[in-house]
Amino acid sequence: MTTPRTFSRRSFLVASTSAAGGLLLSIRVFPADAGAKVAPSLAPHWLNLWVGIDPDGTVTISVPKIEQGQGVRTSIPMILADEMDARWDNVVVDLAPLRGDAAYGWQGVGGSTTIWTLWDPLRQAGATAREMLKAAGALQWEVESSECRTEDRWVIHPATGRRLSYGALARAASEQPVPRDPPLKDASEFRIIGTSRDLMESRQLAEGSAEFATDVREAGMAFAAIARAPTIGARAVAVREEGAMAVTDVEAVVPVHRGAHPMILADGVAVLADNTWSALKGRERLEVEWGESEGREETSEGLLERFRELIDRPGEVIREDGDFDAAFRDAALVHEADYEAPFLAHAPMDPGSFFADVREDRVVFRGPMQAPEDVAAIAAQITGLPPQAIDVQMHRQGGSFGRRLSSDGAAEAIALSKAAGRPVKVVWTREDDLRYGTFRPTSRHRLTAGLERGGQVIAWRHRQASTSRYGYQDSSRHPASSEFYPGDPPAGMVPNYRLEYTPVDSLIPRGPWRSVIHSQGAFAVESFTDEVAHAARQDPLELRLRLLGEDRELPYSDHGGPVLDTGRLRRVLEAAAERAGWGRSREDDRALGIAGRFTFGSYAAQVAEVSVDGAGRVTVHRIFAAIDAGIPVNPRGLEAQVEGGVAFGLSAALFNEIHVDAGRVRETNFHDHPILRFSQMPEVEIHIVDSPHAPKGAGETSVPPVAPAVANAIYSATGVRIRKPPFTPAAWRRYS
Repeated sequence: MTTPRTFSRRSFLVASTSAAGGLLLSIRVFPADAGAKVAPSLAPHWLNLWVGIDPDGTVTISVPKIEQGQGVRTSIPMILADEMDARWDNVVVDLAPLRGDAAYGWQGVGGSTTIWTLWDPLRQAGATAREMLKAAGALQWEVESSECRTEDRWVIHPATGRRLSYGALARAASEQPVPRDPPLKDASEFRIIGTSRDLMESRQLAEGSAEFATDVREAGMAFAAIARAPTIGARAVAVREEGAMAVTDVEAVVPVHRGAHPMILADGVAVLADNTWSALKGRERLEVEWGESEGREETSEGLLERFRELIDRPGEVIREDGDFDAAFRDAALVHEADYEAPFLAHAPMDPGSFFADVREDRVVFRGPMQAPEDVAAIAAQITGLPPQAIDVQMHRQGGSFGRRLSSDGAAEAIALSKAAGRPVKVVWTREDDLRYGTFRPTSRHRLTAGLERGGQVIAWRHRQASTSRYGYQDSSRHPASSEFYPGDPPAGMVPNYRLEYTPVDSLIPRGPWRSVIHSQGAFAVESFTDEVAHAARQDPLELRLRLLGEDRELPYSDHGGPVLDTGRLRRVLEAAAERAGWGRSREDDRALGIAGRFTFGSYAAQVAEVSVDGAGRVTVHRIFAAIDAGIPVNPRGLEAQVEGGVAFGLSAALFNEIHVDAGRVRETNFHDHPILRFSQMPEVEIHIVDSPHAPKGAGETSVPPVAPAVANAIYSATGVRIRKPPFTPAAWRRYS
């Protein structure tokens, strides 16, 4: 078996005149089949920005996106290889660098956008390569290109039976004119797309040889641990560094000022050392006197109390359909309930480490990130260097879940390297990650529904008060736009419908969290829908189907649009319910709860099978999950995303909450912010709905239904409605 190939970032430079023009700096890694006999020539002929072919037939496919566990280093090559009729075990991945000309589009990851936004460009790039290969073969045989076809790395002339391999045609193909609008395959012709494939890096991950940002080592590099302000907004008044400097291998103490860049969240003092251990020990012995700050008044409980006051008052109307007030007055049955969502941390298993080397004429940054273009802009702003002097190198990272769409860790490292005058790697501990993160906003929701005598919902109001994410991150945008998607169900399904919003100011850092708006909205709406069903003596699934009505496309102007297909949402609800045995009598102590959500263009539903013991301890035994994310590029990868989303959502639903007391985050590590253990992971039965639609978001779609499905099952099992996660025994006792 061949060894997967990894070469240093600067090991070679491939110059080619591609469809987009310019040079491509490449790293050749990971054969699609680790046992394939693929000999590297390191001299592919580039047919366009995305694909090159070696004379030996190796197909090199560029992946310009960051891998953080979502499988893009496998799914991106699958799309392109299929469209160009490449042989999968001849494919290797080329980790493309950050380009300043946007030739690849946005190279960041977030919002479950990678496959969704690259589906068409990748297919077009593959089709372009295929047509150029056909043209090269036709030229050699002196026939028309239309007389040729491609199959499994061969160009074939059916009339004569002649065939030439892609490797033999590579050079000639790279010299062919680039075709305009090459024809794309019909989905029935896919041979790689839709088949389950192992991750390109499976072996490296299993062996522990895959390189993460934390593995970065450079000559002359100092390790840095930053003592950050213990309360929000505090500044260092005095620093006594003698204790830190007495630690073996500690080399310097350097301040990190929040004012160095707006992205830096807290003032700090960094201890630089020759190794991680000394840096951390030096930080322990550093004595810093912190001044008072406005942020010391911040408390999470105080915010919830503020929400409870404001939710009694009308907010700004974000959406109004029909006449809610009149329908509410005429309703035969009215039901109302309040729900709350706490601050949540991301807590990826990889807390992150950030390397920066700032010189007079250049900057090199290496580290975990989700927005590399932002990191490059931050480096330019801090150093004053031009974009061409900024080298941002993207690394695999062990999860992020929206945390590194905020590039504060990168900004700290760049500012510190500049101040220290040497390369540094800032190491974050788990405690740093939990206490100095950007948190999912906290919120309170009041939902009110009115039903006519026949049980049809005729009026629905959703009133929300929250700490808007945009209110913290982007004051140029309306604060409601980061907290509501006005097209989310049951919008367009209830004739008299109103959304109201009241923002609440806070200095507590907020940022995107996996599934963003939907993680809060789905919990409130899907739990309340269950409540309404029980209040109206209807089956919760049947009420949902009545709300959806006939199959139709509703306008949806937000992320994931332009339409919401009620038929696709109905089908995932029905599929999850069928597999769970919804409606059948149960003889054990387990109960079922159901929830569904449209998230980032895709449709997901889950049924949770739950039991609750006498002390209020919740056990989730099984999750029956159905998803329609369009054509599944790699079904095995999609299943992994669903399983990961379930685990992530359950951790939050069962255990997690960030408390802020006097401007300080209370939680510090997994002992007081636990995540789901292997022994607590339920069996997950996944059904991927057959779909002819182009792929949409998948990385976050399975998170929103988890919490409401479990909460609804808890109610079915106990009659206790928990309206604020986490679903701990204390919460069960509070609501019972």
